[in-house]
Amino acid sequence: MADLNVRQNFMGALKDIVDLTKDLESRAKDRRDMEIIHKIQSLAFSFQSNYADMVERDVQLVQENAELKKKLAEAQAEEVRIHRSIEFRKGPRTGNRWAAFCPKCHMPADTPSLGVYIECTAQCGWTSSVKHLEFSRVLAELG
Repeated sequence: MADLNVRQNFMGALKDIVDLTKDLESRAKDRRDMEIIHKIQSLAFSFQSNYADMVERDVQLVQENAELKKKLAEAQAEEVRIHRSIEFRKGPRTGNRWAAFCPKCHMPADTPSLGVYIECTAQCGWTSSVKHLEFSRVLAELG
């Protein structure tokens, strides 16, 4: 909304400049006055042209940004399943293989060294009831 107001103010100011130069042109006394008025008009038209180019680039950038956001979302898309109280994810960041994640904080889950149960690697306190030895069977159940 603010961008629209800026555009309207700019275009209004530009129209005022054009109108004032037309008024001055009708009152001009000599050739030097006319040359100055024509320079002002030329600058006003140049500003108008540059502004139109900026608006066009702005529209292009907004479209490109939307396309890039869509592509990024598609590239990061993951399939998520909850099975046996464990969050499993499959997608680009897991090498398109099912990997265990904490259902509490969504960080990767793993078996700590010498551990029996799967737990959150971020140490949020979540621990699975699935034992490490059962894990390959749980992965097979996912398909």
